[in-house]
Amino acid sequence: MVSMNFDLCIDEYTHDIPGVMYVTNNIPGPGINVDDFESVFTSGCSCTLECSKCTCTRGSANYINDCIVEEKLSVPILECNPYCTCSQNCGNRLVQRGPLNSLQVIKVAKKGLGLITTTLIKKGQFICEYAGEIISIDEARRRVEANKNDNSMNYVLVVSEHIGEQIIVTCVDPKYFGNIGRYSNHSCQPNANLVPVRVESVTPRLCLFASKDIENGEEITFNYASGVNSDNHLSDTPCFCGFSNCLGYLPHNSI
Repeated sequence: MVSMNFDLCIDEYTHDIPGVMYVTNNIPGPGINVDDFESVFTSGCSCTLECSKCTCTRGSANYINDCIVEEKLSVPILECNPYCTCSQNCGNRLVQRGPLNSLQVIKVAKKGLGLITTTLIKKGQFICEYAGEIISIDEARRRVEANKNDNSMNYVLVVSEHIGEQIIVTCVDPKYFGNIGRYSNHSCQPNANLVPVRVESVTPRLCLFASKDIENGEEITFNYASGVNSDNHLSDTPCFCGFSNCLGYLPHNSI
C-alpha cells in the first residue's frame, strides 16, 4: 500500500465545547504508526456503474436504498475507494458521504450532553461515525485509568473484530479530537448499531447505523460494549438509560 490522503466526507458540524477540536475523520494518536495509519488501498473494483456483486461488496450488496443489509452487520464491510472505477454515486459509497444533517446536540438529564435527530431516521440508515484519535491498546489503558482517577468523562471506545481466527482491535478516543458522534450516549436498549466500515484504508471507520426507526426528537444511543453482559465488564460509571433491562453501570470491553 502507498500513503495518500483522501477526504470525501461532507461534515459541517462543529463543537461548542472549549478545548475540543472537530475532526471529520479519525486521526492517529499515541502508539499508532503514522505510516501504517495513512497507508491506503491501491486497487479497487472495475465496475462501471453500480456495485452489488464485486470485490468490494464480496458477492452481495452492503447497502440497499442507503440502508445497511442486516446480514452485513456481523461481517467486515468494505466500501468502494478512490481507485474503484464505479460512479461516485455508487450505492457502496455510503459512509464516505458524511453524516446525516439532522443531528443536534442537547443536554440530557443526568447524562450531560446527548445526540438527537430532528427528522425520522429509518432502520438501517447510516447516522454518523464515532471518530477521534486512534490510539494503541496501551494508550487506551492509560487514558481509561487516568479518566477514572480524575473522575472525568471517559470517551475511549474499544472495538474488537473477529475475522476468521484473527482478532482486530481498534481503540478510538474523541475526548479532545472528535466528531458529532462523540455525543452519542450508551443505552442498554440502544437504537443504533456500531459497525466497522473500511473505506480507503485498513483502519476501520466506526459507524452508527439505526437498528430501528428513530423518531424526530429521539436520542441516538448505542451499546458501548455490544454483547457484554457480565458484571466483570461493568465500569464504575452509573448508567442512566432508564430501561428495565439497564445493567446499572456503563459496560465496556476489557483492555
